[in-house]
Amino acid sequence: MNFKWLPNALTIARCVFAGFVLVGFWQAMRLNPLPNGLDADAVSRQITLQQLWFQFAFLAFLAGAITDFLDGWLARKLDAHSRFGVWLDPIADKLLIAAALLGLGLKFQTWLIYVPAAMIIARDVFMTWFRATPRGRSAIVPSNLAKWKTGFEMAAIIGLMLPLAVLRPDAGGEVSTGTSVLAIVATVAVVGLLWTAAVLSWWTAGQYMRAAGRVK
Repeated sequence: MNFKWLPNALTIARCVFAGFVLVGFWQAMRLNPLPNGLDADAVSRQITLQQLWFQFAFLAFLAGAITDFLDGWLARKLDAHSRFGVWLDPIADKLLIAAALLGLGLKFQTWLIYVPAAMIIARDVFMTWFRATPRGRSAIVPSNLAKWKTGFEMAAIIGLMLPLAVLRPDAGGEVSTGTSVLAIVATVAVVGLLWTAAVLSWWTAGQYMRAAGRVK
């Protein structure tokens, strides 16, 4: 039986998971702030429902990240390479990252998330367009920085989404993480990873542009 369609199916699934991430965040945020006048049981049920939507978004992101590994592995294993897959794979990656960043911005509503998220999304939109141009298609940039950038993005997003999924919000809908030194350090580290990924995203874009400029 021919399974060469599997890598492309997983890539398409990653686009669907990106949509699920946004749905999870949107539904969770619709429950925040909690309406006044609810009794304790109603508040508890609504908080639980909100956390379930955050868990839905987190699991959708993880599932999308797993498909990113699997489709590449299967493409090599099955020798299943197609122009459609080559075109869609990076777009699916960017959609998944953008969906998570938009959801996190919607949740935290702070410039500490807005600015790096906007930098990363703007860079990805620009590079998607540029790679579609003749000069962009011809550029080859052998750089490990892009892998580091992706790693920092994934670590930051997981680090920001995980507390929403596993820590129960308080009555105001905010995740209670305590004020311990460890919690503060962890928060600063995760946000720092996101800013580092944002800077690296434009650094690697610059590398790509310079390489494209050398193409004749």
